[in-house]
Amino acid sequence: MVRMRWFYALFALGCLGLPGCTFNLPLGLGDDRGKLSGEVVEKADHFWTLNEILMIPLSGLVDIGGERATLGEPGMLVGLKDQLKAAEENPQIKAVILRVDSPGGSVTASDLIYQEIKRFKEKERGFDKHKIPVLVEMIDLAASGGFYISMPADEIYALPTTITGSIGVITMLPGIKSLSDKIGLEMRVIKSGANKDAGSFWREMTPEQREIFQGLIDKDYQLFLKVILDNRQAKGLTPEKLKALADGRVFDAQTALDNHLIDGIKYPQEVFERAKQLAGIKDARLVTYEYPFAYRGNLYARAPAPEPQTRKQSGGGDFNLLKLDLGALSDLGQGPRFMYLCLP
Repeated sequence: MVRMRWFYALFALGCLGLPGCTFNLPLGLGDDRGKLSGEVVEKADHFWTLNEILMIPLSGLVDIGGERATLGEPGMLVGLKDQLKAAEENPQIKAVILRVDSPGGSVTASDLIYQEIKRFKEKERGFDKHKIPVLVEMIDLAASGGFYISMPADEIYALPTTITGSIGVITMLPGIKSLSDKIGLEMRVIKSGANKDAGSFWREMTPEQREIFQGLIDKDYQLFLKVILDNRQAKGLTPEKLKALADGRVFDAQTALDNHLIDGIKYPQEVFERAKQLAGIKDARLVTYEYPFAYRGNLYARAPAPEPQTRKQSGGGDFNLLKLDLGALSDLGQGPRFMYLCLP
């Protein structure tokens, strides 16, 4: 019996060194913790290595819950919180790589994710009070809110083909008054004040109401600039330079590097090696934490797979450069939402 126990223990330990192998995590008690499992996506150089570097994918719209939660997949904030909690409870995690591939999204979700990453990064651990380094690797698009959530990282890297930037705020308020006048459709509104239905698509926006919304936009814009300067000014970015860059335009990776918006251009394997350097270790496994039925068997794999875009393939004119499902933004017409979003 003792020999069998040793056999299973050695087998489990060996499995940790195999890419694509899943393992249970020491995630504490509670049903929520049991939903995550770990998967090795890049094995260590040596069999006996226990050090791990966690890769957390932050893909798609920056949101709290929203549309994805209804499909059984948590929103970006919910998933990040679960994974950072798991990392805190695993002493083998020595660094975290955030893989950002997002056009941005909600102003509130962007700031909450920023605060969660910042809190995790600043937390001291162990007897030596060490901190876990956090790196960002930008993939296709890390713009607007995707750029915002990258800011608290110790170092930010992009691929040569990455698009980033789009620093700014937007809200979209559709108007159908002219159409409703033509078809004889009327919305009868009873309200407590002149601006109670400000932004309504049933009537024209007054100059006063436009000023109100512009004030809100400006406030969120100043917050965006402050977050960038708090994290990039020490790396050479000046307020004057940032103001010139922060007009909503996007940048290629080299332009972002030249203007101190990122720290370098590296491929994923190079970012992995840099994470080991910052953690002060020579060897580690690259792991990711996933919910059931998600696969990430190597460091390029993504989950879940995107749904086929049949209209685009059939020539139906449904072409979206950013591969962004605008259906997820359909509730913009139900009231003003302020977005750090790159949306041409």
